[in-house]
Amino acid sequence: MTTLQKSVDRGLEIRAQIEGLENELSVIEQCLKKSALVGQQIELTDPDREGRQYLARGTEAIVPVILTADLVTQTFADGSTVHARLSDAAGEKLGQFYRPVTTWKVLAKNGKAFRLEAGAILGEKLGPAFITAALARDKNGTPKNQIKVEWDRAEDIQP
Repeated sequence: MTTLQKSVDRGLEIRAQIEGLENELSVIEQCLKKSALVGQQIELTDPDREGRQYLARGTEAIVPVILTADLVTQTFADGSTVHARLSDAAGEKLGQFYRPVTTWKVLAKNGKAFRLEAGAILGEKLGPAFITAALARDKNGTPKNQIKVEWDRAEDIQP
């Protein structure tokens, strides 16, 4: 067996273990959260935060489960009811807490689809130049690339 074969086999084994452990941890966290909702809650150690905490006791350690009451709205749509509520509350000073952001987001699902659409929409003359302009680049102007090991696409070897 080659080093590459061993690496592939071990990588797949690790991925399966990680997935199983993540699933198990998710179930454990749900259990702790449910216990926190019905168990004895105490003050948070940070007096500047709003909320309570539940101390989940194991055999060798205690894990705090934090129930916050100070989650702040991170984003909201311009003209939305949240925007109106915050604007009414802060008035002209809303811009000192939030800033409007305009961004452009790619519509194609991946680079291959993007290239196909650019060629179809812009044609052979403008398409290639647009694709070149759209490439993500590092600080030196070199196009960035991506190398991915696609564990989820692994297939069994047929004898």
